[in-house]
Amino acid sequence: MLPNERTTRSESVALPREVEALVAAQERTAAKPLVDFLKAEGINVHVVGDADTAFEEALLHRPHIILVDDQLPPAGGIELCQRLKSNARTHFLPTILFLPDDARPPRLRAVSAGADAVFVPSTDGEERRARLWSLLRTHAIYRRQEKEQRSQGSAIQERKRWISSFVHDLQSSTGALRANYEYLAQAARKVDAANPELDECVRDTETVLGQMVRGLRTVLEFERFEAGRASLQEVPVVLGGLVREVVDELAWHARAVGKEIVVVRANDDHEQPVLGDPDHLREAIYNLVAFVLRQARNRRVEVTVWSTSGATRLSVGGDGDIIPVDERETVFEPYARPSKRAPVAHGLGLSLAKVVVEVHGGSIWVDDPPKGKGGSAFIVELKGSAGPSKLRSLE
Repeated sequence: MLPNERTTRSESVALPREVEALVAAQERTAAKPLVDFLKAEGINVHVVGDADTAFEEALLHRPHIILVDDQLPPAGGIELCQRLKSNARTHFLPTILFLPDDARPPRLRAVSAGADAVFVPSTDGEERRARLWSLLRTHAIYRRQEKEQRSQGSAIQERKRWISSFVHDLQSSTGALRANYEYLAQAARKVDAANPELDECVRDTETVLGQMVRGLRTVLEFERFEAGRASLQEVPVVLGGLVREVVDELAWHARAVGKEIVVVRANDDHEQPVLGDPDHLREAIYNLVAFVLRQARNRRVEVTVWSTSGATRLSVGGDGDIIPVDERETVFEPYARPSKRAPVAHGLGLSLAKVVVEVHGGSIWVDDPPKGKGGSAFIVELKGSAGPSKLRSLE
C-alpha cells in the first residue's frame, strides 16, 4: 500500500490528467460511483454500456485501466474479464472488477478470470485508491518497456536493411574490381608470360578476391536464413563429390601457407546419398574446412565421409588445434569475437554451416580428439535418402 499521494504519482506513471480509464457498466446508477471514484483522482473517463462495446474499445483504443461492473450485460463482468485476459493485446491491461456483495465464490471466480483487483462494498476508499495507482504504476512500466522493445525492433530491422543494401553494393563493387583485375592480368601475361613471380601474384590476388566474394555471399545467405527468405531444393546429394570440389578449391591456398588437406575416404560408389540442397551443403562444407585450415596449430586437415545405417557422416578435423569444451557452442555464434585460439573472427561462416545442417534435418557437433592423435573435429550427420526427408523449406 502506498503511504501518500506523492508516492502514488511518481514519475514512473503518467499524470492523472493523462490517464485514460474505461468504465463498463450498463446502468447509470452502477456507473456513477465508478466514474466519481476516477474523477476524484483527476482521471479521464469513458463509459460504455455492454461487454462487446467494452472489448472493442479496449482493443481499438487501449486505455490505461478498465473498471467493470459485475452486472454488465450480456454475461456479466467476469466473462468480459476472461475475454480481456485471453487476448494478447489486452492481457496486460489492468482490470478492476466491482462486485455487488462480499460473497466469497464471486470473488474467487473473478480472481480466476484474471481480474487484477476485486472491489466489494467493504473495500474502503483508501484501499481502492492505493490499488488503483499501484496497478497504473505497474502498467506504466510495462508500456514503457513495450515501447522500448518496439523501438529496438525497428532499429534492428532498419540496421539489417542498411547492412543488406551495403553488402549488395559492396558485392557489385567487388565484381567490377574482379573483372578489371582479370583484364589487367591477361594483358600482363601477354607482355611477360614466363614470369613466375607474376603468376604467383595473380594467383594470390585471385584467392583474395575469391575469399572476398565468398565472404560477401556468406553474409547475404545468413541474412536470408535469418529473415526466413531462403528457398531450398531437395535432390539426392553425394557429400563425397562436394568434399572433393571444396578440397580442390582450397588446395592451392593450403599449399601457399605450407599446409595440406587430405580426403581420407570419400567413395561415391559406396556412399549413401542424402536429400538436400547441394549449393548450401557445399557452402557449409567449405566454411568448416576453411575454418580448420585457418587455425595456426593445424598443419594437416583431414576430411572424411562415411555412411552408417540410414545416415552419412562428415568429419573435418585438424592435427593440432583443440577446441575447448566451453567454446564448442559459442564457436557457432554469428559475429563471434576473436579469441586467443582463433585470432580471426569466425562465427558468421560457422553459424551459417550450423543453420544449413540443422535445416537439412541433420546435426553438427565438435568431437573430442582421439587419444594420441590430433585436434578436435567437426562432425556433421545427415539422414540418407532412403529414409524420410527432413529438409524443411524456409520460404
